[in-house]
Amino acid sequence: MIYGTHNSATGGKLLWWLRPLAWVINPTSRCQDKSIEQQLKDGVKLFNLQITKHNGNWVFSHGLAIYKEELIPTLCLMRCYATKDCPTYFNLYLDDNLLLGQPDDDFRELLDELKEYLKESNLKLLYAWIEGSEEYFYTSNKVSCEERYWTLGWAKKNAKSLLGWLPLPKRHAKKHNAKYKADCKKEFLMLDFYNYG
Repeated sequence: MIYGTHNSATGGKLLWWLRPLAWVINPTSRCQDKSIEQQLKDGVKLFNLQITKHNGNWVFSHGLAIYKEELIPTLCLMRCYATKDCPTYFNLYLDDNLLLGQPDDDFRELLDELKEYLKESNLKLLYAWIEGSEEYFYTSNKVSCEERYWTLGWAKKNAKSLLGWLPLPKRHAKKHNAKYKADCKKEFLMLDFYNYG
């Protein structure tokens, strides 16, 4: 089994003007406590990247969180860890960011540019989509992956207390990751806080 990470870039640094609110933002938005580079060094090979546009650059985001790390330098780093025998994969989606909105047309342009950048590369885009829509952009690369982390669907089916209904990724990972790891039958397992459990 190879680890994948959900909201992979949330272990990064918040933009400076959001840092005073980290105590409010992080409990519901942070899904990893390691940087992308640390995850690559740990052997993570599948990344779920949620992005928005800030000051003309594609940066990572999740809910109220906006991170200072940018997409393109991160993809360059990921590409360095990708080999023919062991590619690195990523999913990309446009966040419906609560503070910045959703620049759909810019996202489509980005995807066109990425197709050229990824050509002849061992860094593989699996699929991309726009959050909140049914519009998906698929590529020909597929992997066998289980995705296990807190979602509203999970809460509706499994929550036994008020805490189970709250989007608290760290609490969920501490409680459930060991079972998710033990039960995984697929090549990849995508988790919040993959290093827990």
